[in-house]
Amino acid sequence: MEQRFETVTDWIAAAGVGLVLVVLYLGWFASYLTPKRAPVGSSLWFSLPAWTQLTAGLLITAVGAYVCYLLWQPLPIPNFSPPISILLRISGLLLVMVGTVLFLWARRTLGKMYAASTSSAVQLNVEHRLIQNGPYALVRHPIYVSYGLLFAGLLVTYRTWMPLLMLPMLIASMSRRARREEQVLAETFGDEWCAYAARVPRFVPRRW
Repeated sequence: MEQRFETVTDWIAAAGVGLVLVVLYLGWFASYLTPKRAPVGSSLWFSLPAWTQLTAGLLITAVGAYVCYLLWQPLPIPNFSPPISILLRISGLLLVMVGTVLFLWARRTLGKMYAASTSSAVQLNVEHRLIQNGPYALVRHPIYVSYGLLFAGLLVTYRTWMPLLMLPMLIASMSRRARREEQVLAETFGDEWCAYAARVPRFVPRRW
């Protein structure tokens, strides 16, 4: 019974992560069809042709997947009793599901306003609008929050080195990227952004 439970939850977690990756990459590919403004900031990435960016992105993904595979090793912690293990797996799976739903909600709300960015440069669409509804009414960067929830869920569920090492790196990277994006949005939208930023927190909803 326990083995069957683990198998079912493994498939649910894999489906959530896989769905996020598929939607993420499809959105990234589609974003090249939307006219862009000149990048703000200095970044080698945006100086590359589109086909080079796509190829490099796929190669980076492949290398990252292999590294994650190598790091998918159990943490050196004592084994929990079956009830505790089941509780941790259910809790982690809930985090993965919430992260998946939040990502899909945010990505759908963002629509054509989705644009790739790096920690040092941001490229907005030509007709970019400041999205303030849906999950963007709760936090200013719901997609980044969803990534954190996904990795936290994987850590609680499986307790392996990969999410333990990746989560702090993700938080540092996304925090830096969010600050850079906000600088560009503040310069672009002025008072509209200031009012939005004063009303909506960056990562954690005020109600929490």
